[in-house]
Amino acid sequence: MRRGKRDKANRYELIGCALEGHALVGTDVRVIEAADADVVREHDGLRWYRCLRCDSWLPRLSPADPTLERLPSRDEISVPLRGRTLRDRYVLRLIAVERSIHVVVLSGLAVAVFLFIGHRKTLRHDYVAIINGLFGASGGPDAKKGLLGDFRHLFVISPSHLYDIGFLLVAYATLEAVEVVGLWLAKRWAEYLTFVATLAFVPLEVYELVSAFGWLKLVTFIVNVAVVAYLAFGKRLFGLRGGHAAELARRDADEGWPAIDRRPPGQPIQAT
Repeated sequence: MRRGKRDKANRYELIGCALEGHALVGTDVRVIEAADADVVREHDGLRWYRCLRCDSWLPRLSPADPTLERLPSRDEISVPLRGRTLRDRYVLRLIAVERSIHVVVLSGLAVAVFLFIGHRKTLRHDYVAIINGLFGASGGPDAKKGLLGDFRHLFVISPSHLYDIGFLLVAYATLEAVEVVGLWLAKRWAEYLTFVATLAFVPLEVYELVSAFGWLKLVTFIVNVAVVAYLAFGKRLFGLRGGHAAELARRDADEGWPAIDRRPPGQPIQAT
């Protein structure tokens, strides 16, 4: 079968088939009828199956032990995501993966804070011993710099404040975990939650960049701004670009059998 000219709109379908395999129907059917020609055909002793995701035609031998007599009706066949809806799934899941990294880091920091509180006296004794060994009993200005200086600040903070920090980290990690699950499942509420939670930290990130520039801070800021822009305009939140009604209309246009019917199925290749 002729695959036809691939356009840019089909690249997400090709990615999906590369990751999940082609979506073929009729591979276990005994009889192929003329009405099935849009998705499966017989030609030169082979059956050609049209992928319901990327529209490629793939040859297979007829099944030796078919389990169905005829192809099920369209209502019984599950059509995979296509077009912009498939693109959105990949983008949302990419954001979910990025948020899952946050969950791991925040959870690790929370565990570290609570462990520090539980072993505060022992760690303080060891810290003093290290400082005395490196800089003498007086400590000196170098003891207040770098990682040792940062570690010193932890002993200045009261245990109650450390508990507050630990619970705040747990709460933020939980929020991010909820975002991960919702975005992975493409839930509309998760898009709003992620938008609000991300936008709330943008002013703080701007302040951090202005007060002490760092490349990691800049990358984090750019990523978060991109996420906010995509959710607001790409996913039409808060009524932008037609809002949820326009989003549903776009999904209807890109999903199901109408999306498949809009693409010509191609013609058989003549045997040589």
